[in-house]
Amino acid sequence: MFKRLFSFPMIRFGTVALLVLALILAFPGTRALAGELLNLFRVQQVTVVPVDFTGLEQLTGDGALGNQFTELISDSVNMQQEPGEPVAAANAEEASQLAGFNVRIPAGLTPSQINVSSGGAFSMTLDRTKAQALLDEAGRGDLVLPESVDGAEISVDIPASVSVAFGTCPQPGSDVSGNHEQSTTERRYPDCVILAQIPSPNVNAPADLDIEALARIGLEFTGMSSEEAAELTSTVDWTSTLLVPIPRNAALHEQVSVDGVTGTLIQRSSSETPQFALLWVKDGIIYAISGLGSNSQQALDMANSLP
Repeated sequence: MFKRLFSFPMIRFGTVALLVLALILAFPGTRALAGELLNLFRVQQVTVVPVDFTGLEQLTGDGALGNQFTELISDSVNMQQEPGEPVAAANAEEASQLAGFNVRIPAGLTPSQINVSSGGAFSMTLDRTKAQALLDEAGRGDLVLPESVDGAEISVDIPASVSVAFGTCPQPGSDVSGNHEQSTTERRYPDCVILAQIPSPNVNAPADLDIEALARIGLEFTGMSSEEAAELTSTVDWTSTLLVPIPRNAALHEQVSVDGVTGTLIQRSSSETPQFALLWVKDGIIYAISGLGSNSQQALDMANSLP
């Protein structure tokens, strides 16, 4: 799931809103995000965390452990509202009406496509026994889930999102992932840049859920030492921060000034498939600009020209 962040496009066109959903579902540190006092999580900032995906690949692969993880998620999740198919919009005004928030398009640029995806809603009831069994089978029996996990119900409401494409980009729903198609895809869409916009999802969870303990377990599972995980989790405001994991040693990230706020620029500097993504949050809206190549300056220029 996370490896697709660094296959083309880094954030897939027409389904960018599912990035947030995927992070909540798949990364133990964000799966149970909630406010201990307010019982409500809203994204106000993004924190990038370099991690080792070896452990996660066991859970998301095709082996026995991956099948058990898929079954656990399937049994735990109850979909209240399925996300709809993307709907094309003629301009920012129409997209704003469809999405229910003010859609911004960089000044002086003409989009090649604008698509609006409706929101979704689901709830998840955590099963501590089954989740702990997965950790044990993965060889991480040293990581013990807190008792507060058992039976905890988490509800997630994901708003409608908008994807604005510039250049020649694949149509929404196109499956352009897969290493065997990568070189062909790069030749077909070398100038594709995507601006995605989505209001913060709402996440509700029990007040007694030990968020910091879950986050430490998730980070240690991805290869952090207990000391590193403890240090990081102690500095994060779990009521307002979305953790975005990136492959350790495969990408660089830095904080940048963008759109009047602080954002994060991620660059995959591979000579074969350089890619970039710029993430920031402003006025309750999560923004992401992604594209191929090493010219990440165009993402900064686009973001800073938003009206």
